[in-house]
Amino acid sequence: MRVLIIREDIGQYILNTISNMYMMDTNFDINSAKDYLTDFKNCLFKSKKYLLMYVILVVFASLTMFKQNNYASPKFELVMICVVVILGIIFLGLLFKYSDKELHKIAFVILIIFGLILCMMIPIDSVSDEGEHLVRAEMTSRGVLFPEYVNGSYETIGSIYFFLKSTDSTVFNINGDTKINYNLTHYDSAFEQNPFYGYIFSGLGMFFAKLLNLNAIWMLWLGRIFNIVFYASMVSYAIKKTPIFKVPLLFIACLPVCLFQACSLSIDSMLLSIGIYIIAYFFYMCENEFTRRDIIIFSILTLLCGLCKLPFLGLVFLLFFLPAENLKEDNKNRFYLYCIMGLIFVSVIGVLYSKYYAGPALYHSWRNTYMVNNNVSISGQINFILNNPIVFTQNFFDKVPNGIEMFTSLFRMYSPRLGDEYVGSKFVSALITLFFGFICIGYPLENKIKTKARIGALFTFAVIYVGIYIVMLLSWSPVGNLKYTGIHIRYFLPLLFLLPFILAINDSSVKKDNIDRYVFVMIIFFISSMILSISTGYY
Repeated sequence: MRVLIIREDIGQYILNTISNMYMMDTNFDINSAKDYLTDFKNCLFKSKKYLLMYVILVVFASLTMFKQNNYASPKFELVMICVVVILGIIFLGLLFKYSDKELHKIAFVILIIFGLILCMMIPIDSVSDEGEHLVRAEMTSRGVLFPEYVNGSYETIGSIYFFLKSTDSTVFNINGDTKINYNLTHYDSAFEQNPFYGYIFSGLGMFFAKLLNLNAIWMLWLGRIFNIVFYASMVSYAIKKTPIFKVPLLFIACLPVCLFQACSLSIDSMLLSIGIYIIAYFFYMCENEFTRRDIIIFSILTLLCGLCKLPFLGLVFLLFFLPAENLKEDNKNRFYLYCIMGLIFVSVIGVLYSKYYAGPALYHSWRNTYMVNNNVSISGQINFILNNPIVFTQNFFDKVPNGIEMFTSLFRMYSPRLGDEYVGSKFVSALITLFFGFICIGYPLENKIKTKARIGALFTFAVIYVGIYIVMLLSWSPVGNLKYTGIHIRYFLPLLFLLPFILAINDSSVKKDNIDRYVFVMIIFFISSMILSISTGYY
């Protein structure tokens, strides 16, 4: 059975947002177009210092990225500079004019427009493991929700090998026949351990590419595009839902490292989409009354997120640190009962899924060969730890805190890899570092955060952070080797949305509107820099 179902409310929301993007505070019609354009022009003129700041940053960043070959043939690079400058000025104007009431709508449009560009510009199979994700998405496009591992491989179509041999290539330098090869073939890995819903949207994109008989490259592009549409929708929903930290959530959602995963076929796109909405839901319940229904929804969302990456089942602990007095029931004592029920629900299903489906499926790929050749054994590693508790403790407190250094890769990881390294401009990297720190620590607080909720967010962050290390130690590192092999920053991305809630300390009377304008400039600038980095590195 072909998968053709999209949630009606999300689909309708997307259509309404696009149709209303020019109707944010008026009943827009043909007669009011002139007044609207005049008003928008005046808004741009009043914000000229911010727009000038943006243009200067883009030009300077471009110069730091240009290499000899870019100067020798700069046509494409100059076109992309003009594109990002024009789009950036338009979006900044919208942000300055409508962000107070319609930030979620503008966020949706920004992510869609820039996301479309990135989906088509990011080279083929340049995102981590995207080739294997592509195989799973292709299977989903044919209605295969639970892959069958037969004779050491999975059934897919011949076009898969077209993509695999074109790794890190652009649409301008791919070789071979670009028509979709529908002949059935087999591939040895397909992320069978991942839940099927992680590939619903990318699978739908591929389905339409086949239905319309487009070139093979459109299988990749439409798969990515459907993922970014879902991501943009969830970010928009999250910003609308949360009563606090709307701008910080948008800033983090637009970080190049997040967009790089969201504009791919990776299940990380689904993980990020659900993750930001969970955090926004937590913020909502911290500041407003909530019911049993909210606890149930939160638990289900946590389960869906955790099945994509098991340590994120730990997000359910956020429930226990909500203000019990916010529960909209006469008997507040039921609050912890509901939380315990949510914890049991998430834990039991998560453990059963891991033990009886994801665990066995993990061996149905090249990972099994890796584990055998490198003496990787979950049970063996557990026995080693139990027999050497002092060695494990010493190594744990040495390696895991030092792993915080890994987060510095967040600030340079905003373009595809060249020579297995993520590259970009050191100038842009420094600005991302500074502004990310400011957003997390110095962004003005709208409301006083309750200490209980802040401690709970920190506790949950620590549980998931450590949990990721433990999972990788057990499932990826050789027995007796406690070096936490295979850790990447992308595993931690949903946790970034919690950091402003945990770390923010600025309760000054500084006008937030003025600060927001600078943050908006940096949001658009960092996305533009990502596009320019790809342009200069690959085109």
